[in-house]
Amino acid sequence: MTILTAIVDAHVHLHTCYRADELLDNAARNLSAACPQNATGCALYLLMAECQQDDCFGQFRELAVSDDPARRTALGLKEWSIAPTAEDSSVLATSGEQNLFIVAGRQVACREGLEVLVLGTTRKFEDGRPIRELLRETEALRVPRVIPWGPGKWLFSRGRLLNQLLQEFRKPTLFLGDEGGRPGFWGYPAHFALGARLGVRDLPGTDPLPFSHDVGKVGRMGFRVPIALDRRRPAASLLRSLTDPNVAFDRFATLEPPLRFVRNQIGMQLRKRRPPASTSRGPGPNGGGPTGGASAGGPTHRVSGGPTGGASAGGPTHRAGGGLRGGAGAPTRGPHAGGPDAGRPLSG
Repeated sequence: MTILTAIVDAHVHLHTCYRADELLDNAARNLSAACPQNATGCALYLLMAECQQDDCFGQFRELAVSDDPARRTALGLKEWSIAPTAEDSSVLATSGEQNLFIVAGRQVACREGLEVLVLGTTRKFEDGRPIRELLRETEALRVPRVIPWGPGKWLFSRGRLLNQLLQEFRKPTLFLGDEGGRPGFWGYPAHFALGARLGVRDLPGTDPLPFSHDVGKVGRMGFRVPIALDRRRPAASLLRSLTDPNVAFDRFATLEPPLRFVRNQIGMQLRKRRPPASTSRGPGPNGGGPTGGASAGGPTHRVSGGPTGGASAGGPTHRAGGGLRGGAGAPTRGPHAGGPDAGRPLSG
């Protein structure tokens, strides 16, 4: 095994409006930019968080063992290839010299209006379950469970519920999750500070929305963590570090520009008023499932319609120390999730 720095986006969706090549290109570029210059080596990771009816990872896994041309076309893969690992929960995506580990995971919309990401597993879960029931059940899996931030989701009664959950379920496998849709004017939520005091850390990711312009931000929010990488078992290698409370994370982020945030939220509200369809490719070769999508204002998302827009605003550049500077929104960093600088804009 090799000691490397893992550069991880912990909240990824492959929506039907994205080509897989496009998502992987953006992820490789943005995650590579977050690799510290003094690192001995970096391993790039995407952690899938798929909704109830979606199974993009399953398609990747089938493609890895069969290389079916029709499936490659359905996924939008031309430049990237998918190879199996020794795990059912991970695959390796390659394009030339670029490598990305893709790890399975699920997003569950709970009855109370909060969501839980169950990462590093191919097991599926029904939406609409009480969140306490889901957290108790998934604790036995010993994989990261993340309660992600969303606009308005941690306010009022749900905010009080979240405080209770942090007290009741605090373990090294429970995390909160900042997301790339948080705008620069929305401060780092106080629940992260409470979580840090209780040992519940921040596992951030981009959570791209089902609009074509949002694919450009994949890999712009995440974290760095040292791992002992076994390339045959990349998911297990990462999860060992994530669930070790003595291993520190170093977050990086480019937050959403205010106008993009407003436009995306209007688009998501419009989608909720239209007939349901899948926002991510489903289990079949042409994708599709009745529900799914990234988190925004409610537990699930609709597909049709939404705001128009071009490519995502300019990508981030990095300081020598690996923190973000510039890019589409207000960049932030911290020594680790919940640290004193977590979520604060960089100066200069």
